[in-house]
Amino acid sequence: MGATNCPETPRQRMIGMMYLVLTALLALNVSVEIINAFLIVNESMETTNVNFGKKIEGTYANFEKAYTGNSDKVREYYEKAKLAKKYSNEMVDYINSVKYQLIAETEDISIEEAKKLDIKKIKRKDNYDTPTNFFFKNSQDGSAGKSRELKDKIIEYRKKMLDLVDPKYRTLLDKSIGLVTDEDYRDKDGQKQNWEQHHFYHTIIVASVTILNKLIAEVLNAEFDIVNQLYAAVSAEDFTFDRIGAKVIPNSNYVLLGDNYEAQIFVAAYDTKSKISAEINGQTVQGDSGLVVYKVPASSEGLKTYKGVINVNTPFGIQSHPFEGEYIVAKPSATVSADKMNVFYIGVENPVTISVPGVANEKVKIQLTGGSFVSKGGGKYIIKVEKSAPGSKAIVNVNAEFDGKVKSMGKAEFRIKRVPDPVPFIGGVNGGFIDKQTLANAGGVIAKLQDFDFDLQMSVTSFTMQTQKAGDLSPTILARGNKFTPEMLELIRNAKRGQKFWFENIVAQAPDGNRKLPAVNLTIK
Repeated sequence: MGATNCPETPRQRMIGMMYLVLTALLALNVSVEIINAFLIVNESMETTNVNFGKKIEGTYANFEKAYTGNSDKVREYYEKAKLAKKYSNEMVDYINSVKYQLIAETEDISIEEAKKLDIKKIKRKDNYDTPTNFFFKNSQDGSAGKSRELKDKIIEYRKKMLDLVDPKYRTLLDKSIGLVTDEDYRDKDGQKQNWEQHHFYHTIIVASVTILNKLIAEVLNAEFDIVNQLYAAVSAEDFTFDRIGAKVIPNSNYVLLGDNYEAQIFVAAYDTKSKISAEINGQTVQGDSGLVVYKVPASSEGLKTYKGVINVNTPFGIQSHPFEGEYIVAKPSATVSADKMNVFYIGVENPVTISVPGVANEKVKIQLTGGSFVSKGGGKYIIKVEKSAPGSKAIVNVNAEFDGKVKSMGKAEFRIKRVPDPVPFIGGVNGGFIDKQTLANAGGVIAKLQDFDFDLQMSVTSFTMQTQKAGDLSPTILARGNKFTPEMLELIRNAKRGQKFWFENIVAQAPDGNRKLPAVNLTIK
């Protein structure tokens, strides 16, 4: 049961209230109706645990996919997620072992028989002597029985799980994952009790089994929150630089005879307001706006090299960084460059600049295999490739007219790829905790292409939502389009702190067809 200063999910409150009501009735009379009520609660709890376990496996599947795509970035969080799974599996196995030992001792059967026994078929359903002895032995406070061992295991598990996440999230998670063992417990006469007494002293076996299954539910709840936070942290963490170094970016490594070689020399990831200069082949060159422009005439053909140091003013004094580079001076040839990258994407307009040094743009002609093109003038072209298998190539052949004669100036190959999958976002996040108002105001699900140079929008065409309702999983709601349905909005606006929402089966329209996107798992904070 949750502490008074900790938010509880609706499922936790329902089970807690049911437990209080039923144990109060037990104090009066253990009737058949009371026992049957416990059996109903236990059956619902077991079903919820199975369904909740499937939700957790979905998050692990997303983690594995992210790790496969970018192992260096995801590795730290993925390893912690695997530890969370290990700790949780061990805790669930331990609680189940306690449950089977309890049933075995109460029914005087073996552990293996206890594992197969349906709780409804327990013969001594109203027995509380054997469970009390099992959990307390010869101690009044449970210190000599299984209840103290169980509480110690819960405390240890809770600490290990919270240690997996960033300290800045621990306070919030500490209030949401349940498994609290230090509340102010009182019996029906108002006398103070500890956790062991409150849950297991003079409790009939069917009630004890139900409470153990409730603890398993709280373990799954903790596992879900911790793993979901680790998954959200993968995309939330900003990249930071830990060093700086000189970089040289030439306008071209291929220079025509009689033209100039030009390059930009700068310090990567450094403030553009910095004052810098460079010593290049014995010559001092002053920089501007964080750049040093190195410019020398190309007076002869062949391989040209240069080297030097770039000097940067910092709060700690002048720092010097060595660099070197090379370029080739050659006679005219064709130049074909994609304005975005050396890839053509299916279904989008791929801008390309094509030029032949020394030749007017209107005298340059191209041929394309694997797609079609439109000339925009000034050496600019728009390339469109067909829905061929990703991994195939498009070839651009360039011809130029010299004195009325057409000559081949070379060709360039470009890989054909699908547009990458977008990432679903709701209210600016793709997992973890979110304010109820922010979630309601989000209005729906949007798909964003991350780290993609093209201005391309993909629209969400459908998705489903599921949440906790009355302590159990709600029916799945389908939305056509990217907007929340009125039914979804009503559930969101009535949500409680700690309540979870699953947005799944998200489909987005891409240039080459529909894409199924990963789920977004959110918890109300």
